[in-house]
Amino acid sequence: MKYLKFLLVSLVAVLGVLFLFLYFSNAYVLPWEKDEVIQSTLEMGGLNSLPENTEIISIEKRGSIFTRQFILEFQLKDTLEMNTWINQSKRLKGSTPKTENKLKVYEIYHGEGGAYGGKVKIDGTKAIIDMSWS
Repeated sequence: MKYLKFLLVSLVAVLGVLFLFLYFSNAYVLPWEKDEVIQSTLEMGGLNSLPENTEIISIEKRGSIFTRQFILEFQLKDTLEMNTWINQSKRLKGSTPKTENKLKVYEIYHGEGGAYGGKVKIDGTKAIIDMSWS
């Protein structure tokens, strides 16, 4: 009986560790994580909240238990709205972006709240925010 109990507890522990490993190492953002990932990405970059009518194109997470990288791609309705968002973002306003293949690239190093930092790439009405924390 003790052996069976030990075996059952061991199996549950191994499955629990496996579940946690898979949960923290997967690249998919689960539906209940979406808002938290968007908010974390914006906070790490010192960026303003996204406008109401923002179209989220993709959200990706990378890393492990000890590191995190969030990549958020979104589109706004026009360049005026994008310029307003840039000017309202603490870490972008007043910064001069680099130009890479017709993209405006803002580098943010070091990020907010202990984040490593990252980049914001803007192409007209589309933007990709790539922020890391470790």
